[in-house]
Amino acid sequence: MTGPHAAAGGTARGTVAGGVHATDGTARGTVAGGVHRTDAGGSRQAADRAACRAEIVRLHEVLERWLSGRAPRTAEEFAAFARAHLPGFTLSGPDGSSLTRDQVLAWVEAAHGRTPGIGIRIREVELVAADGPLLVAAYQEWQRGTGADRNRRATAVFLRDPAAPHGLRWRHLHETWMPEPPTG
Repeated sequence: MTGPHAAAGGTARGTVAGGVHATDGTARGTVAGGVHRTDAGGSRQAADRAACRAEIVRLHEVLERWLSGRAPRTAEEFAAFARAHLPGFTLSGPDGSSLTRDQVLAWVEAAHGRTPGIGIRIREVELVAADGPLLVAAYQEWQRGTGADRNRRATAVFLRDPAAPHGLRWRHLHETWMPEPPTG
């Protein structure tokens, strides 16, 4: 799907690839050249919100394609995931684990094609804070087709980098399991 996608307070143009979609009716996919435009009167905050949302969705598209095996197992394809993470990147997993960038990259690289039916949906992306080069965003990640479909809330810390997709690189990610909805 290509074309314009409305962003809160601004306009982002790009493509939605793979099966990852923002379900809150906001900007998603790849924005050409990592540049976000804001409409007349748009604010830096709106542009930051759109950049965070677009980068979160972009990286989960890359991850979904990799884990499902739809992306070929090449260094170039894996680099789309690896380059997004700063050298000091850390992950606090939903199970309480703490992983370094190298540990995350090793796990993801080894997991190529291990979850052929995976589907990832990103919901409720919010800009929590933006201060100088740092941005903090919160979102929900909904996974299906993994055999243990567990949803999570996440908080991501980004560092601005004009050379990165959407002008952001991942510095830290903290995930927490979401409670299962009640049955019956």
